[in-house]
Amino acid sequence: MTSLALRFAVLLALPLVAATSATAKEKPYRRLPAEIGAGGPPPAEVLERAKALAVAAEAGSADEVFAFMADRPTIISSGITLGVARRIEKTGPFTDGSAALAEIGGNYMEGDMVGPGGTPVDQTKMRVDQAMRTIGEVLASAKWGRDPLVPRAWCTSRGARWDAEAAKKAGLDGERGVFVTAKVAARAAADGAAKVVATVTPGVLYRSFQVDEENGFSGIVLPDGAIGWVAADKVGDPMPWGLCFEKRPAGWILTTFVSALN
Repeated sequence: MTSLALRFAVLLALPLVAATSATAKEKPYRRLPAEIGAGGPPPAEVLERAKALAVAAEAGSADEVFAFMADRPTIISSGITLGVARRIEKTGPFTDGSAALAEIGGNYMEGDMVGPGGTPVDQTKMRVDQAMRTIGEVLASAKWGRDPLVPRAWCTSRGARWDAEAAKKAGLDGERGVFVTAKVAARAAADGAAKVVATVTPGVLYRSFQVDEENGFSGIVLPDGAIGWVAADKVGDPMPWGLCFEKRPAGWILTTFVSALN
């Protein structure tokens, strides 16, 4: 299973209820104010570095990937629900690529892996391989933007910052969240011709209703508990998996690894 597939499997393990009708209702909550990273294409130099990094990851060369990294990378990690704040910490320095990527890969795995029948496996190799796969996958699916936790960086996904205690008070503890990138209509069904039931706005987090897209729409729970369907290309995940690049005297380097695990 690929790293992104693993992440979606974890997300799908959360209790999700399919809408049985346009009048289906969930528990009401209050919208959660949040700082959302801006979107927009990064400088051409960032895209060039990202492309070269993808080639190194595809080749499976830990030392080549290591050459793109900061001496002490930043790790941004979180759970997958809004009652837990995103955390930021430094790691390293590392002596070589295998040591660095083993540490990085562990942030994209739920515990140690085992072989068939529970047989032991080389955990360092498994973590290095996980890091390589994740780097390749997030670069291939990048929707570039900013993350408030690393404001000088360009990241493969936009991120968000919010108050986890406020999320609990808003009725969002234990819930996944989403944000929208523009003012957009929420419809009664996953259909562009369906009735508009609300307008959702940027700058706040809404409760996620359904992880998978349906007919190009993402399901969200509106604050009154009604289900709304929003154009999926206008919806973002406040807890993404990704990579961030920052400009240093020698050029753009990979400084930050972003993950979210259950």
